[in-house]
Amino acid sequence: MAQGKRGKGKGERLEVARTGDIPLREVSGICVTRDRYGRRSLVAIGDRVAVAAWSAVPESDKANFEWKRLDIARLHGSRLRRHDPQIEAICADGAGRVLLLQETPARAELIDPAAARVVASIDLAVPGGDKLARSWSDPKGSRGEGALLLPGGHLLVAKEKRPRALIEFGPPGARPRGLAPVARRGGSARWDVADGSHRYVALAVWCPDKHLSKACEDFSDLEIGPDNRVYVLSDQSESIARLDELPRGGGSVTASAVWRIRGLRGKPEGLAFTAEGRAVLALDSRKPRRNLVLLDPPIAVG
Repeated sequence: MAQGKRGKGKGERLEVARTGDIPLREVSGICVTRDRYGRRSLVAIGDRVAVAAWSAVPESDKANFEWKRLDIARLHGSRLRRHDPQIEAICADGAGRVLLLQETPARAELIDPAAARVVASIDLAVPGGDKLARSWSDPKGSRGEGALLLPGGHLLVAKEKRPRALIEFGPPGARPRGLAPVARRGGSARWDVADGSHRYVALAVWCPDKHLSKACEDFSDLEIGPDNRVYVLSDQSESIARLDELPRGGGSVTASAVWRIRGLRGKPEGLAFTAEGRAVLALDSRKPRRNLVLLDPPIAVG
């Protein structure tokens, strides 16, 4: 595949370079995991059934993925329904553990696939009576669509719409951490959360400014690129934005770079990156075909 010209992010276009098949219907999230030997795997999850698909990342862009399936609902300690589990996002830590984010109910499960068990179960609450809190508690409202693991056991969640927001969750009374423009990679270390059940509350909220609002009509996923910067995917806008700083305590957030995506045939719901900085998308489609997309040129590069 041709390398293409590096995009600088000022409205440049990303093109579909290759497609593949994830053996899941209605894929809602993807992430890259690493084992203790540094080997990379791509993990995909859908919101139709509580089954994850795993594949080692091929060494060549032209090689095929070899998928294995894991029944998440059968893991010891899981509270997920097997059918219609409402899993909307997935992310991983440096110990090979994977966090699954549910939209309804608003909660997350941290699982250890090697041990076949749930490590931690986390309920997510947004107290108060403002528009965000009312939307979060509304059974028909929009909640988490993307997630990143923050230091100290905190969790950053992208709320999809009405209103769009980034929310830092943590234990009640904890101080918010925020996020610098160059993020500490959540996937490079073991996420610091105790085993068992937890209740997290919103510690800080960031709303998109006019520039980011125009670039991303909704928030569909979050990811940290190999350049250690935070990226957000928008389904409705078919775009990827590189986020600027999230000031400690909340406020507004803007995009330092935006890319528009051309040639998609489906709803982009999951975002990951290759080691070279190419964006990889998972598409929400009824058939498990051509629902994995590699984009060009690379964007998450130093």
